[in-house]
Amino acid sequence: MGVARDAGHGGARRDGGAAVAETLAANGVDTAFGTPGHPLVGHLLAAGLSVVGLPDDDAAERAAVAYARVSGRPGVVASVDGPAGAGSHSLLFLTAHGGGTVRTADAAVDTVAGALTAMHRGRPRAVQVDVPPEVLDQDWSGSPRWVTPAAPLVADADGIRRAAELLEAAERPLVIAGGGAVDASDEITALIQALGSPVATTAGGKGVVDDGHPLSAGASGRFRAVAEAAADSDVVLVVGSGFTCPDGVAAIRIDVDEDRLPHNGSGVGLLGDATATVAALRGALPPWRTAIGVVRAAALRAACREQARADGRAFELVNDVLRDALPPHGVLVGGSTPVTRLGSVHFFPVPAPRLFCPGGVPAAIGASVARPARPVAVLLGTGAFAAAAEELAAAVELGLALPVVVVRDGSDDGPAVGRSPLDVGALEVRADEPDDLVDLVADAFEADRPTVIRLG
Repeated sequence: MGVARDAGHGGARRDGGAAVAETLAANGVDTAFGTPGHPLVGHLLAAGLSVVGLPDDDAAERAAVAYARVSGRPGVVASVDGPAGAGSHSLLFLTAHGGGTVRTADAAVDTVAGALTAMHRGRPRAVQVDVPPEVLDQDWSGSPRWVTPAAPLVADADGIRRAAELLEAAERPLVIAGGGAVDASDEITALIQALGSPVATTAGGKGVVDDGHPLSAGASGRFRAVAEAAADSDVVLVVGSGFTCPDGVAAIRIDVDEDRLPHNGSGVGLLGDATATVAALRGALPPWRTAIGVVRAAALRAACREQARADGRAFELVNDVLRDALPPHGVLVGGSTPVTRLGSVHFFPVPAPRLFCPGGVPAAIGASVARPARPVAVLLGTGAFAAAAEELAAAVELGLALPVVVVRDGSDDGPAVGRSPLDVGALEVRADEPDDLVDLVADAFEADRPTVIRLG
């Protein structure tokens, strides 16, 4: 495992594997994630890509998701079985099963280029390209194909006009931003300031507007308080999210997925890229601002925090302390356990998007590879950490200065599986109190390997 690199083979024979790898490299892909022994790994290395080795397909996929989420670039996985739970992320899965539609090396070039093109259009998603072993070994003397990204889609001018008229007339607007808005941070911030509108995000849209902004209610889309605020609003603008607006409230939706737009005349649907379309909408509005939005946002933020404490109060302090321990633009990685879902989503504020993601230790590896200059920390419950020994071993092999904070959050699922942190070469320390984390995390960032920090 670890990161493997290859300087290339000079004038060596080129084959279908080279066709795939060189097409990726020609289009700016420089990193892939996979398991050792995958048939494509050698070809990727020969084309100059780095291949980050993970213990299994699941870990490789989680690393690639985090890489895509933190970097904004597609994640590439040399996979045995293909996508399992990639969700709304731009991921390219390379498999070598055989029996698919790719029959020649030139067809492999076209298929990879087509997949990269598809990933630049519409809602982010996973795409699988299967190249049979016999095609990987087939002689090839062609050239890679370059993909020209399409210009961002801007919603039609009539829709922009109608949406602007609704917002200009609104006295109590509300904005909801989801994961489809992560690249529109500046534009949405400018828009809410012009509207004087509170904004709430989903967990996937966390940080689209600085969690500390006076108009932000944080990543609180799941709370009853947000639904009630939407019902009390005269216009709700939803950007890149499937948030359900209450009946009877005028809704404006901006999305690249036409299926999420209104089709029954009950609202304004703007089919377009979030960044370009929000900018166009902002340009159609007058440069005015009202202070009442700050008052509404403060009340909504307070209500959401109280509702977050109903099931996440036990995780508030550890997230507050970790916020102090991690630099403002550091990345926090969580897991699929309560300390993340009920804690970090709501109690770990971030100033910008792409600074928080789930996925455990593999995701921390992906985030570290995506942004090598940014510190990355992990916060996991004991249940999520119990089976992470081999994933931790991969982080050790990479030499990542990675603090892995482990807390009891009710997710225990039995004893640890496999080797202990010390067995795989990681450091391990204990924090008696949450306040001890500040110094221990600082020490972990100076280490030459991951440090497991057990709290309590």
